[in-house]
Amino acid sequence: MTGEFDGQLAVVTGAAGGIGAAIAHALAAGGADVACIDINPIDQARLASRAVRPGQRLQAWVCDVTRSDEVRATCADVQRTLGDASVLINNVGGSGTERVVEIEDMTDDAWDRTLSLNLGSVMRFCRSLVPAMKAKRYGRIINVSSTLMNGMRGAAGTVGARLPYVAAKAAIVGVTKQLAMDLGQFGIAVNAIAPGFTLPDEDARITRKFRALTPEQQKPLVADIPMGRPGTGDDMAQAVCFLASPRNSYVSGQVLAVDGGG
Repeated sequence: MTGEFDGQLAVVTGAAGGIGAAIAHALAAGGADVACIDINPIDQARLASRAVRPGQRLQAWVCDVTRSDEVRATCADVQRTLGDASVLINNVGGSGTERVVEIEDMTDDAWDRTLSLNLGSVMRFCRSLVPAMKAKRYGRIINVSSTLMNGMRGAAGTVGARLPYVAAKAAIVGVTKQLAMDLGQFGIAVNAIAPGFTLPDEDARITRKFRALTPEQQKPLVADIPMGRPGTGDDMAQAVCFLASPRNSYVSGQVLAVDGGG
């Protein structure tokens, strides 16, 4: 895949760790310039060490993606510094750390923040970066949904406000399909991936929790996965890289489940 993304700028949200970092690294390995965006700082020197070609630009921005003013300013700075994006990966998301299980315990703040983080961020980055894609009549947008959108059993095990999280991930599918219809005439393909049970990297909270379990405790968590193991960050990244690449010339409006056949 080396060289496949030469001359392209990819913007990846939620890129400080987990699936987002894996996607950013895979795009960089393919030669892309990459703008990594996260609310948590990213080690710039470590990021730059991922370069595979002379002059490749890999830079990080700190941004609260729930704030329209910050997203607008960050995207403007990315464009001034690196140019116009050809690829946008809307990966950022989460359900928060405060467990809310019952609907009667849901607060407006928990609902609004989770939807803003997962769903509103997709709109904010598309609003800022799509006009340049339209102008050059080329673009690839990949949104990260989840197999939880289908009400699969795994939703019961998530930590945080699971109801707005699942609602947001389901809505991302609708946004993806509508954007694909709206933007196809401009040569912009819009797709989504739906990760299943994934251990994105060894530092991830979910990975640490899984590794702390005994083999017997781990078995039920992978029992329904035909391939017999959790996904990895690289599994997700490789799926994204196909959808983001010039090789994908005719797939749009689709949701690719990356879940080991579950």
